[in-house]
Amino acid sequence: MEVLDSIITKARKDPKKIVFPEALDERILKASEIILKKGIARVVLLGSVKEILKKIDELRLNLKGIEIIDHLKSEKFDLYAEKLFKLRKNKGIILNDAKKMLRNEIYFGAMMLHCNDADGLIGGASHSTADTIRAAFQIIKTRKGVKKVSGAMLMAKDEKVLLFADCAVIPDPSSNELAETAMLSIETFENLFNKKAKAGMLSYSTVGSGNGEDVEKVKKAVNIAKKSGLNVVGEIQADAALIENVCERKCPEINCREKINVLVFPSLNAGNISYKLVERLGNVRAIGPILQGLKKPMNDLSRGCSVQDIVDLAAITVVQAQNIKK
Repeated sequence: MEVLDSIITKARKDPKKIVFPEALDERILKASEIILKKGIARVVLLGSVKEILKKIDELRLNLKGIEIIDHLKSEKFDLYAEKLFKLRKNKGIILNDAKKMLRNEIYFGAMMLHCNDADGLIGGASHSTADTIRAAFQIIKTRKGVKKVSGAMLMAKDEKVLLFADCAVIPDPSSNELAETAMLSIETFENLFNKKAKAGMLSYSTVGSGNGEDVEKVKKAVNIAKKSGLNVVGEIQADAALIENVCERKCPEINCREKINVLVFPSLNAGNISYKLVERLGNVRAIGPILQGLKKPMNDLSRGCSVQDIVDLAAITVVQAQNIKK
């Protein structure tokens, strides 16, 4: 798929170290073989070395040179525990609590990122989105200037690609949070594809055709985003956002020839339901959630992900790491 191949090409120019905490999932191991073969990233697997090597052998994979860390036996376990304790002691945890947390591979991997021993992490193949997000919020945290992390899905079919947000994190976003999600989503799209992004702020109303609290929230978000200099339009219905002649009939004042490639949904319900429907009914690839606004990239997988989804998200995570400002 050419549109995603461009991200892989970008990742290969400067491969980063990506941690996979769910190393016994065979999809992770199969994806790791492809990632290494294509030079997308330097892969780190977490877990029992003996069990992981046995699984690799059973699957007859070539993972020569891959780094495997038994987090429970790591020489850095106590150092990470001390640092995690210092990070979380204001939340009432003691050192022993920190050590218990680090027995979970996702938390250990997040501490690798925090301590600059890795550049990115991908979880979610066998854990819930909440597990990955919780560790990200507690350890990595938001970067300067960002108040709320959001989760975007990259929706790709043939040569067409759209970014949907928020599909994973904020249940009922405020107008300010919607505007920030638009900002982060535009940034994500432009960093991945090196092309200008334009966001449609979705609603059941198009530029005043409907009314109500939900419409007003999106209208306010549009105004906030525009004052920040963001390329957004709305409030706008999904058909007008995607189809030029519908846009021209419903809102001719908008430049309908300039394609919208980022869709910002008014709620998590709308975003999550929509991406799953589009994925399943439209035979569209859905990659993510891509967590936006963290200090370092920690991304999530759907538990129904394919091997190719993992490879693509690894490339996305590498590109995110390439764009981290030191």
